[in-house]
Amino acid sequence: MGRLFCCALRKMQTIYLFRIITIFNFDIKTHIMKKQFFLTAILMIAMIQLSIAQIINATGTVKNDQGKPLASALVQENGSTAAIYTDSLGFFSLAVKNNATLVVSCNGYKEDVVPAKNNLVVVLKPGKSALKRMNAPLDPNVARNIPAPITNVETGFTTTNIATSTAGSLIPSFSHKEETVGSRYLLDNWSNGYVVNTNGAVIKNDMYAYNYDKLNGFLLLTQDRRAAVEVDKDQVKSFTIYNKLDVPLTYEMVPAIDTKHFTQVLSSGDKYRIYKYTQTTFVKSDFKTDGMTSSGNRYDEYVDESSYYVLNVKTSQLQKIALKSKAIKQAFADNADKVKIFYAQHSDDAIDEVFLKNLGDYLN
Repeated sequence: MGRLFCCALRKMQTIYLFRIITIFNFDIKTHIMKKQFFLTAILMIAMIQLSIAQIINATGTVKNDQGKPLASALVQENGSTAAIYTDSLGFFSLAVKNNATLVVSCNGYKEDVVPAKNNLVVVLKPGKSALKRMNAPLDPNVARNIPAPITNVETGFTTTNIATSTAGSLIPSFSHKEETVGSRYLLDNWSNGYVVNTNGAVIKNDMYAYNYDKLNGFLLLTQDRRAAVEVDKDQVKSFTIYNKLDVPLTYEMVPAIDTKHFTQVLSSGDKYRIYKYTQTTFVKSDFKTDGMTSSGNRYDEYVDESSYYVLNVKTSQLQKIALKSKAIKQAFADNADKVKIFYAQHSDDAIDEVFLKNLGDYLN
């Protein structure tokens, strides 16, 4: 009887143990399946997010309802600062997120919203609209955030060979009326250069050409020399343009000197920064005669008046100086011994802008 009971007990233990093992194996399989499902779900979500975040290059042409291309139309990624103006043929190319939409606007036309893709043809209908001015910093990688076009021309400025777009942008002609003296522009033609934006990023693109409007204080930019734009001053920390001799001319915004015009940097270093500030004014011809006596000029003239400043980097003290030995020596009193040596080595040199620049380079 005892043996029968023990056999029955062992049989029951074996059955329960088998069930426990079966249940345990089922739980393991279920856990593995759940884990595989979870990993698959994460992978799918990641793939979806990657697809959404993917950058594509949207290209196309903007035209009016007559089929004519619209130059300087603004193409902007909806909900982003990524934007570009169309060229003189109405073409644009802009890097945007996948599945993005584009907001297209142009003065005199109704705004349109279209999906971003390649080979777009955007047709704008006539209506009241205005180009949006870009306030975001210039992107160092692509042609984004170029601000609104130039809209007016100063008296005495020749408008020959100016390309006018539907947005009213004008390409500057750097020649003037035959009798005009001086120029409102830094150079007599477009030139290569680069820009440092307010974030410290360098924007350097061989497709860009620059010039500087001394009168209004705007940096001018063109991509095709047929349409030009003024770069928003709030976007620019400094810019450099190369002259005919490939000498770099660097300008930066120095609010302590002028908040609306850029100032040329003659010398820069750890000790001193030397600036040349040029104020340009337009003087219209005022010639008068009564047959016996005459007065005034027969010509229009752009007059440059330059002044010089020295910034002591360590003390942050900025002072205006004259191009005279006494004023210069006082400005660099902290390095009187080196100034004395420099004067001895350049005793035959004229005390002018070049002398001041060379002294700054020597001290730095």
